[in-house]
Amino acid sequence: MKRDIARLKTEDFDLLVIGGGINGCAIARDASLRGVKTALIEKDDFASGASGKTTKIIHGGIRYLEQFNLNLIYEALHERGILLRTTPRLVHPLEFIIPVYKGDPRPLIMMRTGVFIYDMLAGKSNIHCHRPLNKDELMLLERDITSKGLKGGVLYCDAQMDDIRLCLDNAISAYQAGCCVANKVEAEGFIKRDGRVVGAEAKDTLRGEKFAIRAQCVVNATGAWSNRLVWADEPHSPAITRPTKGIHIVYKKLPVTRAILFSARKDKRILFVIPWRDYTLIGTTDTDFKGSCDEVYATSDDVEYLLNEARRIFPDEQIDKKGIITTYAGLRPLMNTQGVAPWKVSREHFIKESGAGLISVVGGKYTTYRRLAEQVVDRVILSFPRKRESIKKCVTAAQGPSSAASAEGMRSLIERAVKEEMANSLTDLLARRLQLSNSRSLGLAELEESANIMAGLLGWSTAQKESEIRAYKEEARKNTACLD
Repeated sequence: MKRDIARLKTEDFDLLVIGGGINGCAIARDASLRGVKTALIEKDDFASGASGKTTKIIHGGIRYLEQFNLNLIYEALHERGILLRTTPRLVHPLEFIIPVYKGDPRPLIMMRTGVFIYDMLAGKSNIHCHRPLNKDELMLLERDITSKGLKGGVLYCDAQMDDIRLCLDNAISAYQAGCCVANKVEAEGFIKRDGRVVGAEAKDTLRGEKFAIRAQCVVNATGAWSNRLVWADEPHSPAITRPTKGIHIVYKKLPVTRAILFSARKDKRILFVIPWRDYTLIGTTDTDFKGSCDEVYATSDDVEYLLNEARRIFPDEQIDKKGIITTYAGLRPLMNTQGVAPWKVSREHFIKESGAGLISVVGGKYTTYRRLAEQVVDRVILSFPRKRESIKKCVTAAQGPSSAASAEGMRSLIERAVKEEMANSLTDLLARRLQLSNSRSLGLAELEESANIMAGLLGWSTAQKESEIRAYKEEARKNTACLD
C-alpha cells in the first residue's frame, strides 16, 4: 500500500472517500471491488480515531432491546455472522456472562428474556444458544465475581475483534482492488461546479503541499469530525453528529475467562469487563463531548466511575489505579439527537446528501460497517447513470478483507508496516501497526529500536527522529495523565 500523491493530483476519480476509519475504508473497498474508480484520504492515520478505540467486540447490542430497536439488533447479529465467516483471523466467538444482583436496575427475568429474544433474532447466524444460570452454576463458571446478593444470570455468545487490524485490512484491500489510498492527507474544503461538489481541496500534511482532488462524487466518512466538512459545504447547516466520548481502561489481567456484562448502579449503563490478550478491558463511558475532536482522553472522573463499578463485581481483587496499564478514549459520531441521555441515542446509521451532492455518513456501530458501506456505495452508484451497467455487484458479504504479507521479528514487522501498510510515524507504527501502546511497556521499551529502523527506512534526520520520539512519549503521557 503506497501513498501516491501524484495520482491524487492528476487523475479524475468517480468517488472520493474522506475519512480512514472503518466506515471510510470499507466504503472505499466495496466501491473499488465493484469497479468504481476510488480515492481514499485520511488526515491522520487509519483507525486513529474511534475505529481503533472500541470495546473490541462484534455484537448485536443487548442493551438496544430496551429501546425496542429490533431492526438494528437483527441487522447487527446477521453482520456478526458474516464477519465470523469471512474474517475468522480477526473476529472470533466470545462467551459473555450477565450476573444479576439484588438491587440491579434490570431484574433477572428481564435479562434472561432479553437474551432469549437476542438469540431468536440471530436465527441461523446464532453462535450457540444462551444458557440460564442459577447462582451456583454461575459461581462455578466465574469463581472470582462476588456472590453477595447474586440472584443468578445468563450465559450467551457474541464475538471479539481486532478493531485496528480490521480497519487496516479494509484499507489494504481497497488498495489491492485499485483504490488510490493516502493517509496524512487532509480535506480542507470542496471544489464546486454549478453548485455541485466535484472534489476537494486537500493538503499533504507530511510535506505541506496543497492540491485539488477531482471526483464525481464525494463521501464524508469522517466520524466525529463530520460537522466540519458539512459546514465547509453548507456553512449554515445544522450539526449532523453529536459526539459522545467512550473511554476504556486497559487493566492487568483479572481472573475471568469470559466477558462479564453488568449494569452500572450509578446511571444504569451497560458495562463490560472483557479478557483481552494478556489484559482486561473495562469500559465504557458515554458522555457528551464539547472539546476538540483531536484531543480526546480519559479524565480521572471517567476512570473512577469505571473502577467503582468494577469493584462492586470484583470486591476481592483490590481494583484501583495501580492495576491500570493505560487508558484510551474515542468519540462516537452519533446522530445529532437532543433531549435524551447520550447512551440512549440510536446507534443506527444514516446517509445524508446535501443540496450540493455531498454524501455524509452519520452514526452507525462497528459491527454493521460492512452493510453501511454497501448501502453508501449503492447510493453513490446513482451518481453514475452512464456507468451503472458496468459496475459489479457487492461481494463483501462473501469475501473478507485481506492482510499484508506475514512477517516475524521486529525489523521485518517494521519494514512491512512502512513499506506495505503506510506507517509514516512512530505513533502509526507502535499504536496501530504493532499495537504496543496498550501493552505493559506502552511501547516505550521498543521506542528507540523502532525509531532507528524507521529513520533508516524513511530517511529521517536526527532532528526528525527525536521529534517522533517526543511525540510518541507525549501521546503515552496523555493516555495515562488521568492516573496521576
